[in-house]
Amino acid sequence: MKKPGVILAAILLLSAAFAGAQERVPFITLNRLEQRLGNGGDTTFVINLWATWCAPCVSELPHFERLQQTYASKPLRVLLVSLDRKEKHDAVVNFIESKGLKSEVLLLDEKDEQYFIPKISQHWSGAIPATLFVNTQRGIQVFREQEFDYEQLENDYLSIVHQNN
Repeated sequence: MKKPGVILAAILLLSAAFAGAQERVPFITLNRLEQRLGNGGDTTFVINLWATWCAPCVSELPHFERLQQTYASKPLRVLLVSLDRKEKHDAVVNFIESKGLKSEVLLLDEKDEQYFIPKISQHWSGAIPATLFVNTQRGIQVFREQEFDYEQLENDYLSIVHQNN
């Protein structure tokens, strides 16, 4: 028979591991994401909607990482919002760790695609990869349903940043 202290220690270790994984890839609702964007001041958010099972999504992730690194001194924030199912949380954490992703990764906590797809963009069919460029202070919201190479991503970002200047 195992001692209660050993079982308790094992439970605490598992709880700590789960809490750490949730900190690395927190769940976010669309309402919380909208609040965050609204409180972003003059930050331009580049929100990439992707999933671990989507080959084009995975192939473009390094471009978003590079954009964040290249413009680290600018008011830019890349958010990689995973559309993987909530129960795949551990797989998402393992994926981003294996790829060495440094950008902020969030897991969308919405069940109803019919609700969240048109809230993100009326132009979105639901296909991924998809990217949303947002600067709420400047009233900018540009949606792209496409796979990016780095030059296209950087050009879109720069044209959006210089919009209304």
